[in-house]
Amino acid sequence: MTRQCLIINRLDADRLQRLIDSHQQDDELATRLESRLIQAEIVDPDQFPADRVSMRSQLRLTGSRSGESEWVLHYPDPLHEERMEISRSITAVCERETALPLCIMSPLGIALLGLPIGESISLPEDNGENDVIRIDAIVHQPEAYGMFHL
Repeated sequence: MTRQCLIINRLDADRLQRLIDSHQQDDELATRLESRLIQAEIVDPDQFPADRVSMRSQLRLTGSRSGESEWVLHYPDPLHEERMEISRSITAVCERETALPLCIMSPLGIALLGLPIGESISLPEDNGENDVIRIDAIVHQPEAYGMFHL
């Protein structure tokens, strides 16, 4: 599959840049997130495509090793300096029926941001195997409902 251009809405990009700026310079995840922002086409929220992953989107994913799951991409909780390390394996949580929280400051969250439905990413697991994770659906995207200031 040909990798499509990343698209991120301006409000998310501004908030994410502030998040990046609040982290130490040697923070690997903050550096990775900033690289995504640099690569992305930044658009106004009202011009954001409905088929792209944005902050606070609810996603339905299928992993080649982890199976089906639903996640909501969110900002870290500033009170807990949350850094959800669900990057390596999502297998253990895939049997739950509700959408799970997916922090943007995780390798999976960073990798999904700005991608379209149908795109796949490869995520290394602790055992050295890769889980190929596909975006099957965006169940809810705030921009699609005019919710620009969440």
